Order: sequence, then structure tokens, then C-alpha cells
Amino acid sequence: MPYINDDYRPPFWFKNNHINTISAALFRRKMKLIFERKRFKLKDDDFVDLDFVITGADKLVILMHGLEGSSDRAYIRGMAKILSKHHFDVLAFNFRGCSGEPNLSMKGYHMAATEDLEEVITSLKDENKYKSTYLVGFSLGGSVVLRFLSLLKGNPSLNNVKGGVAFSVPLHLVNANKAIDRLENAMYRIRFLLSLKKKMKLKQIQFPSNNLFPKKWEYNFTFFDNFYTGPVHGFKNAHDYWQKAGALNVLDKIEVPCLLVNAADDSFLSEQCFPHDLAHKNSNFYFCCPEWGGHVGFMPADKNGFLWSEVFACDFLIDIHEKGNYVR
Repeated sequence: MPYINDDYRPPFWFKNNHINTISAALFRRKMKLIFERKRFKLKDDDFVDLDFVITGADKLVILMHGLEGSSDRAYIRGMAKILSKHHFDVLAFNFRGCSGEPNLSMKGYHMAATEDLEEVITSLKDENKYKSTYLVGFSLGGSVVLRFLSLLKGNPSLNNVKGGVAFSVPLHLVNANKAIDRLENAMYRIRFLLSLKKKMKLKQIQFPSNNLFPKKWEYNFTFFDNFYTGPVHGFKNAHDYWQKAGALNVLDKIEVPCLLVNAADDSFLSEQCFPHDLAHKNSNFYFCCPEWGGHVGFMPADKNGFLWSEVFACDFLIDIHEKGNYVR
């Protein structure tokens, strides 16, 4: 019965979900790390940039950032630092167009975009460097992790992927989009869409014949997913994308140890994003629902500079690597 009771007890000021979310995103000190960047050419002639921390280990953790993030985000650097200190090699995966340079195709990334990750993992397996691979994802990146783990059964090219962790994942996209549209989330929503607007302007320059960029820009994801995410990635429209891409659809198919941490006060999430019942049915699916934490927050840092979420994820991965399951 892998429902995990948490021990996250932040100071009272971090019990405000917006303070927790904003302070983690904007004010947390970034860990010092030396990334070794490698450009990976994809089968469609596009690329993704991969940032490695090499410790000489035979086990690898791949980190997947959230919407409009990158390997330079504080939450990626913090997780990379603690894992490398515990003798994992780390790969911080930058989604298409997120590494500081526009990607080469119209295609970008989305909540169910597992194809690029599969290409990278298959290539690494062919190199025969890592006996075990684990995944850690945040928000959108967490959705990609959960969907990827659901695809492992019967795929021998991915049989070295042994488990994963996901934080702050909008599992039910139809209702999570209603949540992000609430007034309390207007600041986050506008910030995301300003970043995406900038990228779409670049896409219009790259592909002038597509007439991609709308005459009037709207600051909601229904608008953005209707004109870009949906049709460019094979969905009919925003609603079709949300219906098909939500990770809640595939959680029951996960057959390796997997931890999901969604804070109860995360303003980005709807009621359907808290799968308590599934955690009691699937022995591989561990669910933790802290009372606080915000969205990819879980502040403050401890005396070593690490967040509760980073210590928890590291402990979980060590346990499933050494014992095959998590025991607390």
C-alpha cells in the first residue's frame, strides 16, 4: 500500500503556497555545477541539448524540467547536485528550444512528448555505459516522466530504466487548465505565455510561409494549445490534446517503482491530480501529498542547501536502486 505520509514541515511563511512557489522559482540560490553539454541529433534532424554531470558512476538519473524551464533552473541544479554527491551520473535534459538556442523544426515539446527522451535513452543504452537509468521530472517534465514509465513494458530497448520520481504534475489536463485559469494564477500564466509568445515570434521568422503567429495574442492556454501545441503535435485542438496527453490516463500501466509528489496546496492542480486510490491499488506507484509545498516549491533549503524534495527524491532512488523498492 504505497501511500507515503510525508515529513515536510516548513516554517509558517512557506505554508503560503504562492510564497513557496515564487521564492523557489525566483529567489533560491542556484547550486554551483559544471555541466558538460552534448548536442544530440534527433532522427528528424532537429536536436536537443543534454547537460551532464559525470561522476564515473554506472547509474544515471535524467532530469526533466517544467514548462519553459531549462537545465539552468534552480530546481534542476539542486537535484543534480544532491544526486551527483550520492554517486549518480546526472543528465539534465533540455526540451527542444529550451537550451538557449531555437530548435530547427516546428515541433516543440508538450505534456506527453516522450519520443525525444526515448531516442536519447536508447542511444545511451547502446553505448553500454549505464546499467541502470532513473528519471526525475517537474510539472510538465514530470508528466513526460510518468508517461514514459508507462511505456516500458515489452520494450527491450528501454529495460535499463528502473524507476522515477515526478513532482507537481497536472495529471488531469482538462481540469488543471481550469485551475491555471483562475485569477490567483494570472501572474504565472502570463509569465509562461509571454515566454511562449517570444518563441512563437521566432518560429514565424524561421517558417514565414506557415503564417503561424496570430494577429491577436491571448493569455490563456486554450488559445495557445489550439493554435500551436495541438495541431503541430498531431492533436485536433487544445481539448483533444488535454484529453489524450494527461498522465492520469496511464498511471495504472506503470510497472517500475515510481514516486509522485503533489502538494495539496498547489494552485496549478485540480482535484483529479491527487490519485490517492491508485496508490493503494498499484504496488509500484508511490504517492505523497504534502499539505504544503506550492508548485515545484518545497522550500526552504536545509543547512546543505538542499530542499526537502531533493533529499526525498534522492533517498527514494537510492532505495529502489539498492533494494528494488522504497522502505521508510
